[in-house]
Amino acid sequence: MSNVLRRFATLATIPFLASLAACSDGSTTEPDTSPRPVAIKFAARVGELPATCTQSYAALGTTRSTASITEFMAFVSDVSLLRADGTAVPVTLTPDAKWQLENITLLDFAAGGAGTNCPNASPETNLQVVGTVPGGATYTGLRFTLGLPFARNHGDATTAPGPLAATAMFWSWNGGYKAMRLDVKSTGTPTGWFVHLGSTGCSPTGSATTVPTACTARNVMTYTFSNFDAAKQTVVADVATFLASSNLDVNQGGPAGCMSGTTDGDCAPIFTSFGLPFNGSATPSTQSLFRIITN
Repeated sequence: MSNVLRRFATLATIPFLASLAACSDGSTTEPDTSPRPVAIKFAARVGELPATCTQSYAALGTTRSTASITEFMAFVSDVSLLRADGTAVPVTLTPDAKWQLENITLLDFAAGGAGTNCPNASPETNLQVVGTVPGGATYTGLRFTLGLPFARNHGDATTAPGPLAATAMFWSWNGGYKAMRLDVKSTGTPTGWFVHLGSTGCSPTGSATTVPTACTARNVMTYTFSNFDAAKQTVVADVATFLASSNLDVNQGGPAGCMSGTTDGDCAPIFTSFGLPFNGSATPSTQSLFRIITN
């Protein structure tokens, strides 16, 4: 072979050898999409103060009342992280027979017990959604639903697995579970003012164990935050902003507070704070329950 041909052959092999080197150092391998652990943190606050069962809070609601929390729990479901293009990637929850089941998590914000403002509440709390998402992707947002999937919302809480065994969050077979329970007592309502969000108008009705096939108002709400970093941020449920338009001292009809009844005057501002329509009204453009903070 001539020197020219040898030189040409040598030059021709350089790109091939370079490609082999690239393969060997992993630079062209597919990204690792194996499950990646994720913990989405939640917290309860009253403005900038931690929401606890051990103190009272001033200037709440329209009457600027002094109030204390006696219970605060919520169900969230269908939790997803969002990619930059808006694609929702469901979080595969880690079941624990107590706080998480299937795609459902029970959040418990109130550490209660004897000697606190929450004597009937558990001393335990759960402030996170724990699971996995596929690796190899960048997640920039968060989406979750306040409330349960319809198929899980109606049943027997006394025989249900955790967290559906939480009877404090159960109304009835027909009404189902409470999506959120916030109990407070204020200067004007020392025996309690309650927010119990749940489904109404469920049918068919019948015996105490009739399972509905539909509800006219499911009263579940999906919240989307386009900018959220699970490693650095927390979802805050803010009692102060949530109750800002409510009169905590004077009952507006029905039970004290809002238990989702369509004729209860206390429910109109509460549903607006949830971002839910009330009794045929338009869906509010904003909500004032949840916000994102940086840790």
